[in-house]
Amino acid sequence: MKKKLIYYLKSKICTKEKKEIEKLKKEIKFLKIENKKLKIQNNFKDDIISAISHEFKNPISIINGYIETILTSPIPKNLQTKFLEKILKNSTRLSELIDRLYFITKIENQKLKINKTYFYLDEAIKEVLASFDEERIKTNLSPLKVYADKNLLEIVISNLVSNALKYSKKEIYINLNARYFEVIDKGIGIEKKHLEMIKEKFFRVAKNDWDNSLGLGLYIVEKILKLHNSHLQIQSQKKKGSKFYFDITSFVQSNKANQEL
Repeated sequence: MKKKLIYYLKSKICTKEKKEIEKLKKEIKFLKIENKKLKIQNNFKDDIISAISHEFKNPISIINGYIETILTSPIPKNLQTKFLEKILKNSTRLSELIDRLYFITKIENQKLKINKTYFYLDEAIKEVLASFDEERIKTNLSPLKVYADKNLLEIVISNLVSNALKYSKKEIYINLNARYFEVIDKGIGIEKKHLEMIKEKFFRVAKNDWDNSLGLGLYIVEKILKLHNSHLQIQSQKKKGSKFYFDITSFVQSNKANQEL
């Protein structure tokens, strides 16, 4: 009887110890996951601070320089107007940069909400292109009704067109068919080793004196397309040009599926 009691007590203790060990393992695993999340968040904050300190420096210096000249030197009115236009241009760029940083933090914190509606993608493209007022843009757009987030896709289109214009002095071509949306340029091109890296945060192939994309443009594009079950594809040759495109069949299929309901 005594042996049985001892055995029973030992088994109880062992069972309790096992449960405590399992509980401790789960807590350690949870803490490791949380620690990893904190490291990622801290790295992202460091990247943001580094990017801000680098990208804000040039436009702020320009703004300060022109303001100081206006305040301390007697200058003709026409030149003063020109300086004020430069100040406005750089302050607008700063505003755009802040908006982009805010947008990327929403993506990182998974707070970006998708709001799908029916609309004609070709018409949305035309609206975006009108804001550029650029003769170099050539289009071949097929009428296409889709079911997607119009505002987010306009951000995608604007980023891709802006990049093409920035890195190419020649004409760029915007194509839309039943399968793909394409932006093609004959610009500086991208080296093969950079093709995948270019979609990462804060990565840029060319460092311009001023670039308000912050290396976030294509990263934002890729994130938005993933929300639409698509992704950005790139074909490029150094000094020959690039083709940025994505599959839109999921947008069209979503439209057809909703119409059949």
